[in-house]
Amino acid sequence: MKKSLLALAVLGAFAGTVSAQTNVTLYGIADVGIGMADIDQPGSDNTVNVFSGVQSSSRFGVRGSEDLGGGLKATFNIETGVNWDTGAASSNSQFWGRRAVVGLAGGFGEVRLGRDYTPGYSAIGTTDVMGLGLFGNWLDFGSNGGITSRASNGLHYTSPNWGGFTLRAMYASGEADGVAAPKGDGDMVGLSGVYSGGPLTVQAYYQTSEFDNGAGGTANADEYGIGAQYRFGAFRVALNYGMADAEVPAGGSIEHEALGLGLGMKLGEGEVLFNYIQQEVDLAGSPEAKSFGIAYVHPLSRRTNLYATYGQMKNENGADFALRAAGFGVGGAANTDSQAFAVGIRHRF
Repeated sequence: MKKSLLALAVLGAFAGTVSAQTNVTLYGIADVGIGMADIDQPGSDNTVNVFSGVQSSSRFGVRGSEDLGGGLKATFNIETGVNWDTGAASSNSQFWGRRAVVGLAGGFGEVRLGRDYTPGYSAIGTTDVMGLGLFGNWLDFGSNGGITSRASNGLHYTSPNWGGFTLRAMYASGEADGVAAPKGDGDMVGLSGVYSGGPLTVQAYYQTSEFDNGAGGTANADEYGIGAQYRFGAFRVALNYGMADAEVPAGGSIEHEALGLGLGMKLGEGEVLFNYIQQEVDLAGSPEAKSFGIAYVHPLSRRTNLYATYGQMKNENGADFALRAAGFGVGGAANTDSQAFAVGIRHRF
């Protein structure tokens, strides 16, 4: 008994020493809703679904830091997606598919190595009234190559907050050696800036990547956009524009652009949200898509809220965009329309 008490005392003293130097946090989001999805194509019928990741992608992660002295900290973050409706991992190929980084932070900002969000993805979330979640959010633009959300093998930088302005920069290597794939295949560079001061938020980003052109070389794919959100009283309004431009081996390029309008209005303790997005692709037949989403979010506490959301996607002239929620899409076949509705709960821990 005395030995057990002594062991516990020693272990407690050691844990106290470690906790004084490091900070490790387990965190996550559990987001589950129930609703219906309908895809307008032969053989498809309305289905009742339990969805995971409607407002936010469900996840589990570990993050921490160590104080190195002199204002310098070592940081790390690993994060995996979880399908909370089934208990399965949301990715079969990458366990820490959402984030896996280690870095240093100080007065210069933070530098991280590994898999992380791209500068563009981090930027657009600041001016989407739906916060890249709920049906009909700005990820409708990304459902068919509009925006790259994460990059592996990356060097990522986030600046300090300079009077409301934050800069993000990234270089990610495709690690192609010129033998198995053309040298440069998979390389990506990104840059974004976000200003947030008072009622106004403005963001802009540019990302470019190389890919195998099928002829022994590489071609470029560029992504860029700009957006703004303004709050006044119980209301907010947002306007976003995005463009994706990919070279083709035969010459020229394919352009895909989107323009979106977002509105928000406080209603009691909650908020009503609305998004409308129009997309066009520079291909034969001029494919285009129109989507909208409406939602109500009601807080129960600082970490828990209820939501109700409905969205619709209409594809025309060969367009094949999916109606997006945070963690999944509905539809996506050419010339098919899709709609979905869900009510659910999101808890952040």
